[in-house]
Amino acid sequence: MKLYRSLNMIFLIIFIVGTALCFKYLPSEIPLFMQSPPRWVFIGICFVILFALAIAAFFPHKISKNDNEVRNDITLTVINLLGLGIFLFYFVAIARYCGLQMNYMKGIALIVGGLMVLVGNFLPQMPYRSRIGFKLPWILKDKLCWQKSHRFAGYTAIPFGLIQCLLALFVPNNNLVFLLGIGIWIIIVCIYSLIIFYQNKGNFGKYKPSDSSGKQ
Repeated sequence: MKLYRSLNMIFLIIFIVGTALCFKYLPSEIPLFMQSPPRWVFIGICFVILFALAIAAFFPHKISKNDNEVRNDITLTVINLLGLGIFLFYFVAIARYCGLQMNYMKGIALIVGGLMVLVGNFLPQMPYRSRIGFKLPWILKDKLCWQKSHRFAGYTAIPFGLIQCLLALFVPNNNLVFLLGIGIWIIIVCIYSLIIFYQNKGNFGKYKPSDSSGKQ
């Protein structure tokens, strides 16, 4: 378990070593999806996110806001998956400057699709008002809405993640790949959660939130 908690710290160390070795080959700007941030900005943002995830991994109970060991293990797993995603995204983006020939946008699409499949297995179990999850105002107001929305998000993330991976392999338009994968998934989850919220509200009339006191 100690190694598991340190996984993002290991990613961070490899990130620092890899960046030091590849830095001289990187251009002044890194072309990404519809933008080209300066080299130092790109490296700095990825470092800060990885560092924050590495620290958060040692305190999963603070993230889940729950003392349940099983739920904290789930939260830790999601944190590690996010760290893995950022780690792979970074090195896929800079790989071509270090002599590795690859289409980095297809690589990123595959990484995101794969993470959707993995995270989809954990979203239905996210504790109410956990720091990980969909944080829309109406979802946070109602415990039942949170539970149903994250259960739906988890079940739909898997097929949409697989669809994105398949599209990344066969469709040359990267914008279309992201739109038909993670883009539509986020939209339908938001719409579904809003429908559930108003169903709980009762025809826009009398509303008794599932957890109006905010108890965990």
